[in-house]
Amino acid sequence: MAMPPLARALEAVGEIQGLQAGLEEGDQQQLRLGRIIDEALASFSIEGVSLNAAEIEASVIASLRHRNQAPPSRRPDAIAELMLEARDYQGPLDEPGLFAWHNLLFYGVEIEDRGRWRSFELEIVRSDQAARQDEVLYRAPPPERLEGEMAAFLAWLARPSDSHPAIRAALAHLWFESIHPFSDGNGRIGRAIIDHVFARERALPFSLSRQIEREKKAYYEALQAGRREGQGGIDATPFVEWFLHCLLRAAEASRKEALFRTRRNAFFTRFGPVLNARQEKALRLLFAQGPERLAEGISARSWRRMTGAASATASRDLAGLAEAGILTQGEGAGRSTLWHLSA
Repeated sequence: MAMPPLARALEAVGEIQGLQAGLEEGDQQQLRLGRIIDEALASFSIEGVSLNAAEIEASVIASLRHRNQAPPSRRPDAIAELMLEARDYQGPLDEPGLFAWHNLLFYGVEIEDRGRWRSFELEIVRSDQAARQDEVLYRAPPPERLEGEMAAFLAWLARPSDSHPAIRAALAHLWFESIHPFSDGNGRIGRAIIDHVFARERALPFSLSRQIEREKKAYYEALQAGRREGQGGIDATPFVEWFLHCLLRAAEASRKEALFRTRRNAFFTRFGPVLNARQEKALRLLFAQGPERLAEGISARSWRRMTGAASATASRDLAGLAEAGILTQGEGAGRSTLWHLSA
């Protein structure tokens, strides 16, 4: 009998946490950094907004080193601070906290009602360009109800609960998105709330927004599935079910990444002592390009490009690795020969 989605997701998340705990400290720090960067880039990308990855990485690194020493002076710094705050549980969210998040999200950007609840009506519509009309799918609460709606939401979020964080995170995200309290940025704030809910017990060991980005169409469909205009309430079941399956798929992708890092570390522990500096450099570059690139193999031409070695030197390097049992010769001949890791 198949395990229920929640049990499968929890098992997968637990396995990732165990795999990552077994990695070297440097890998663990790199993974933490990568999670925060991925979360920022993916959460913005879901909304069709591109961030400069290098700027976000620099801001996250600086924020990790100098937390709370000075207020952000650039938007990438503010975005990094928001991502870190969401993953660093400092007690229940409240209205000033959400307003601060909204100000961080739109640091230096002029938008309506920044840092406060929206002041206008909001509808979610499906556009029918052929018929030149929009179908109203859902009407968010009007502005005069937002303070009360958000007070109820935040009170629920702050209460102790026996529900697992995965269920609670799904409900919190759906509830917040259904209120849609801000003029803009509700999706990004709502996904930060997911991280906040998990961080209350233990932060997610991967970026969930990266998986949501891969499934963006299904994500929006799941959000809308249980809320219909005139329905008089919201059925959370479709979104919670989709969320748990998305969490499982995110965990499975992260598991492959963790296993790949474990394989890389084991490889260099075993073969590092017999590699010359040029061989180690090339193989580390090959691993850095990921499992798909590693599976393609390496040619003498690629080896020369990575190391700057002459043709004869590249041939000797590859032949030496094959003699040591590190590489095996694949298909092709001459310059087109591909070599694959045998371990």
